[in-house]
Amino acid sequence: MQKFIDRWCSRGSALVRNWRRMLPVLVLAGVASVGVQAQDEVLRYGSEKEIEPLTVVTDTTISADLVENIAGSFVEVEAVLERGESPIGHELDEADRESIAGADLVVYQGLGLMPAFIEAAEARDETDRVVLSAGIPDFRLIREDGTVNPHTYHSPSLVQFAVDHLTVNLKKKLEPVAGEIEGNRLRINIELQSLMRETEGLMEELPRNERILVTDNDVFAYFAKDYHFQLLDVTREEDADEAIELIEQNETANVFRVDGAGDGAIEEWLEAHRGEDVPGSVELAPALTGLWLGDANRPTGTYIGMFRQNVNDIMLGLRPLPAAGEGEIE
Repeated sequence: MQKFIDRWCSRGSALVRNWRRMLPVLVLAGVASVGVQAQDEVLRYGSEKEIEPLTVVTDTTISADLVENIAGSFVEVEAVLERGESPIGHELDEADRESIAGADLVVYQGLGLMPAFIEAAEARDETDRVVLSAGIPDFRLIREDGTVNPHTYHSPSLVQFAVDHLTVNLKKKLEPVAGEIEGNRLRINIELQSLMRETEGLMEELPRNERILVTDNDVFAYFAKDYHFQLLDVTREEDADEAIELIEQNETANVFRVDGAGDGAIEEWLEAHRGEDVPGSVELAPALTGLWLGDANRPTGTYIGMFRQNVNDIMLGLRPLPAAGEGEIE
């Protein structure tokens, strides 16, 4: 009998010990369950609310894409520039000014891009406009001769600052659905971070000495800075001379034009030098897109899709695939 009691007590002690070991796990599981439930509630918050969509006017399609991504169906967005229209040197018409004046919210890039739009937007109250670049730390901006490069903002690492800044302002305007907007902010920033890691991985395939962007503008200066490229603008004499030297030295296959920028200067430069001080094999790569989004039904219809396409075109431009029959069979 005593042995039975001793065994029972021993088992009881083991059960107590096991229970104590399991207790933190059960507590954590409960906390995790509550956390997931709370997160789901945040993401669902406002999804059943019926609110009047906010009318938003933006400068470019890139800005419009950002607003729609964060606020979804709670906004009606109109971009002053249509797809395929360059913001460089664009002037507003009366209809544009009326749209800016009548919108619930005006969203624009800033940094001197589209001065006429900025002037019209700044006539609005501060609570009714958002400058996307306002959240970017000053030391992260690209400057030359004291002037900020207006395309600096298009770096994925800096777009995250714009996402956060825009989210704060949209939540104020759309308070009943603030939770859903916050959920979208988290998703977008995760996508941007993934895009950055993906691009960095691809760039490991391209040696530093081959990272040369010969072009006729500074639209992709942000890309050169982020991924250690040398950007050479042939409209500058010193850059043009260095481009000739590096193309020969690295057997660079292509130079690059950017849709909506440069006014054809790179084509003229290549025509004047190819076959003489530039090898006759050098060609123009497919045009890069950095000033507007592509067709809404194509991958380039979003900022992330546009960025991926540019990375692909740059990589293939510098390291073209061999033509059929040219590759060696091992």
